[in-house]
Amino acid sequence: MYIYIAYRDLIFHYSQNSAFGGVPVNNDYRFTVANDGIKYLLTKNGASCAVSKEDGDRFIEEVMKRCGGEHPGYFPLIPSLNGKDTAAVIEKEREVELGNHTMKQTFYYDMDDEVLLQMLDSLKERSGAPMDERALMNYNYPNSVLPEEDIELDSIYHGIYCKPENKSNSVIQTVFPDKRSSCFRQGKDHATVVIREGDNKVTYYVPADLIPEIKEKVRTLCSNPAEAYVEHGEWEGFIRFGKNGENRIFTDPDKTLELLKDIVSKSEVRSTEAVDTKKYYPVGKVPASTGLGGFFTMTGAAPFAAGPATAPAQPAGPKCICCGADVTGMKFCSECGKQVGG
Repeated sequence: MYIYIAYRDLIFHYSQNSAFGGVPVNNDYRFTVANDGIKYLLTKNGASCAVSKEDGDRFIEEVMKRCGGEHPGYFPLIPSLNGKDTAAVIEKEREVELGNHTMKQTFYYDMDDEVLLQMLDSLKERSGAPMDERALMNYNYPNSVLPEEDIELDSIYHGIYCKPENKSNSVIQTVFPDKRSSCFRQGKDHATVVIREGDNKVTYYVPADLIPEIKEKVRTLCSNPAEAYVEHGEWEGFIRFGKNGENRIFTDPDKTLELLKDIVSKSEVRSTEAVDTKKYYPVGKVPASTGLGGFFTMTGAAPFAAGPATAPAQPAGPKCICCGADVTGMKFCSECGKQVGG
């Protein structure tokens, strides 16, 4: 479910978009849904509080009762509305019938901004204290639970987490074109493992009769899950399972890599190719400066020096019209939750 309820400073929002092509910090006083679609967040001045499902559901119901007309457009980029420099922004997704199928569509609503401000303040008083970055990431990305029956395994991932400059560490986001070190993927007809070995990418075919053994080892690995929080530049690991890999469990990165290497030892080499530095950064050769703050790769817990390299110029991706975040390939903005292109 997508929901975005906010009290907005129109002048700030308009000036930042006009001056820089995107807002560097989303300053809306906002109520949004967290990434798992169930938990709610209340954010003011960059600090986020957890809102219980019961309180969040009731808040949404109360807001919708006080809304005016429904319309399909999005909130315009304007410095004032009805003679005021503040406004309420209400966006909610619901299913609509189109021909012979049903699809989700976001609708937009009018509301008195001062009434909404009072409601947001009241909700904030009832919510807990603001969460730090560790608590916020773990709240936004809770571990799923493996089914007791057969695992519908999608992938096993081991890579480097990188936090862009001026971004909250609560957002899991891929920055570089390829930061993966190793990844197992279960396809429709066969499974493969791609391993970064020095400046090469090596792909292995995984025997079909090895899959049951892999699933049992995945179950053991997931029996002691890791937290979602990862420091900038550290290794991370996770398992995806379920239809289209919609469920995720974070795992110990060292043990995750150990499992991937075990799979490789029992698989057949399919291809070896040199890393294209125009698309990929070789492991251990990260650009000294990327315009995003740069980062250092790490092995285990000890950092090593990464020599400077020249980063290929990356074209700027589409920006969220609400908060200015990069929304390349996204349906919803990972920073503020706004529907892309809405």
